Amino acid sequence: MHIAFVNSTRKWGGVKTWTVDYVRELIARGHTAGAYARQEVFVEALRGVGAEARRAGFGFDFNPVSIGRFMAAFRRTRPDVVVCNVGKDMNIGGVAARLLGIPVIQRVGMPRDMVAEPKLVLLLKFIRPWMLCPSRSVANGVLKELPFIPRERVKIIRNAKRPAAVIRPVQPGPLKLISTSQVNHDKGHAFVLDALETFPAGSFRYDVVGTGGVLDALRERYRAMEARGDLFWHGFSTEVAEHLAGADVFLLPSMSEGMPNSLLEAMAAGLIPVSRDIGGVREIWPDSLDDFLVETEGGAEAFRVRLERLLAMEPARLDGLKRASLDACRSGFNLVDRVDEFERWVRRDILGG
Repeated sequence: MHIAFVNSTRKWGGVKTWTVDYVRELIARGHTAGAYARQEVFVEALRGVGAEARRAGFGFDFNPVSIGRFMAAFRRTRPDVVVCNVGKDMNIGGVAARLLGIPVIQRVGMPRDMVAEPKLVLLLKFIRPWMLCPSRSVANGVLKELPFIPRERVKIIRNAKRPAAVIRPVQPGPLKLISTSQVNHDKGHAFVLDALETFPAGSFRYDVVGTGGVLDALRERYRAMEARGDLFWHGFSTEVAEHLAGADVFLLPSMSEGMPNSLLEAMAAGLIPVSRDIGGVREIWPDSLDDFLVETEGGAEAFRVRLERLLAMEPARLDGLKRASLDACRSGFNLVDRVDEFERWVRRDILGG
């Protein structure tokens, strides 16, 4: 198969990590992949795993010039299916594919990524995309917001990762904590930072990987923690795996998620997850780690309680929790199994083969 991926977003998010993971695995299986994207670092990442990726301009919604350019590109590369994100991906790349009779998959990341406003309804009825959702909660959101979408065209394939071979045992010294989401208000970093302010200096190291709209404000607010060497801000990074490899505990205080790719990355690396119970988190959460799943409305105190428990544990107990996290990824969220499922779905249901 030849699969084309379209992404018009300007910032790196979970859908881009998902795309790189899938492209790498599909190419390893003998398929080919093309990609058309706005962000240069994303294009380079896709080229690095073997995709024919190129920068693309999108312009305004339903831009006929941009649609024409995509049609020319699709005629040249002849994809079997086109995978789009929401927004301009669909009203430019998705329209071009539909005009050429190429099936379109729309990947939906959040339950309310799409609401039934007239322009969107007309677009979806014209394109008739197959909906790919990473969790049951996202699929339910699609069917609630867009009841005209046939249920048989909504597919759930949960996000997944290649799990590490072994955990990294906890090392002497401060417990290594990490978050790897965008540093925006809805990601809730302040809840964790407020909790950590109550612990003694030197008892933990918290690495924050990512950038976003509240980064500067948080750096100013928690400057003392950074000055004493307990808090490190790394900004945007395409080397998330390297940061995770040196950590023990992954913190996800986000207030809005679908099926968080960052959580699966952490579990695949064998980190102990501490997360708010939102979106599709519970769908991937192992029973053995229920003590570290924070209630949906939990604040800084809820995170403080979980972190206090972890900071008091012996290394052997912490290592056991890390193994439980890695085992959960191996058994339910292994990338190889999920790409198998994606291949079967595309061949059988979409391409009819």
